[in-house]
Amino acid sequence: MFAALPVFWQAALFTGGAVILVGSSTWWLFVSRARGAVGESRPPSPRLAIGLGALLGVSALQLVIGGLWDASQHITTGEIPGGSDFLWPSHIVIYSSFLLSLIGALGALPAVIVPAWRSGLRDPRLWARRSPHLAAVALASLYQLMAIPGDALWHELFGIDLTAWSPPHLSLAIMSAVVLLSAAALIVRARPALARPVAADALLVILLALMLNVVYMVGVLEWELPGERSPLVAARPLWAYPLAAGALGFLVLKLAREIVPRRWAATAVAAVFFAVRASVSMALELTGNIAPALPLFFLIGAILLDLLPWEFWASRASVARQALEPFLYSVGFAAGAVPVLAGGSFAPALGAADLITAFGLTFALGLALSPLARWLGHRLRGRSA
Repeated sequence: MFAALPVFWQAALFTGGAVILVGSSTWWLFVSRARGAVGESRPPSPRLAIGLGALLGVSALQLVIGGLWDASQHITTGEIPGGSDFLWPSHIVIYSSFLLSLIGALGALPAVIVPAWRSGLRDPRLWARRSPHLAAVALASLYQLMAIPGDALWHELFGIDLTAWSPPHLSLAIMSAVVLLSAAALIVRARPALARPVAADALLVILLALMLNVVYMVGVLEWELPGERSPLVAARPLWAYPLAAGALGFLVLKLAREIVPRRWAATAVAAVFFAVRASVSMALELTGNIAPALPLFFLIGAILLDLLPWEFWASRASVARQALEPFLYSVGFAAGAVPVLAGGSFAPALGAADLITAFGLTFALGLALSPLARWLGHRLRGRSA
């Protein structure tokens, strides 16, 4: 009966079913009324936080490698596999990374469940609310695995014209970000117990850089791949590429300033982001695969963000605070991106009107994203804020 449905409705059912199941589980675990007190939400042990964070970092790196390799296979073969051919090598790498993050979360859950059980808590909702970030890792990882059938059907439905902005890809990028943000939250909350938190801060930088690689891959990779772009991508306005790239970069770099207590946090995240992307691209080229062009250069924008002294935020009006960061970032981003977008390395080259539109909208979107990054930083810091 299910096989008789058109492929579109099969894909919609699988993708929608995964969203509904994980969404309803999230509501039940975190929102529904539960009897009994949650008790004090204790920070995770430093060993658990750093160990799980490192494992999830490996999973994210595996996802970046698999994603860029997958793009290369699409170009070299001219195919988008679906059905029985869906699990070709790069897809296996991608989906095994989801399995690794789920195994890591499930392996860490007993550290929360056992003490809660011993204290008389029998309701799983109370367990989840004692360690919401760990529960979020498990739920997001579960969704990633449940999304596999729907993703396969979307590939079969659209073939080579499938865009990275398809529903399963966007939801997978969001869930991957949730996994890495939750891992960062565990480390931030365990940080006060560390005598020397240098390793924890370095891991935070790496996790944020990997998260930026993952969302950047889904957000803008299609513009950076060689060859003819699909009709869906070619139909987008030219300024959409720098706008999406710049906005994603600003959101993550601003978040780095919120949760990493180091002066050059944004610069470090940007540098690691480019190092990861360049290393994977080099490995692809050395193995006979196709590598995308390097991302638009926003390292200058990160440096300008970090040049602002910390005392600035206590001595300036809130309007100035909210406007100056996205303005400086946009200026730095434009300095690195304009030579690429206006020159021969990006086809078709953007004209003056497109460039003004792109960077004006990047600044405007930065103004909107800045409060979101501050809110996220506050939530990730939790009671250690």
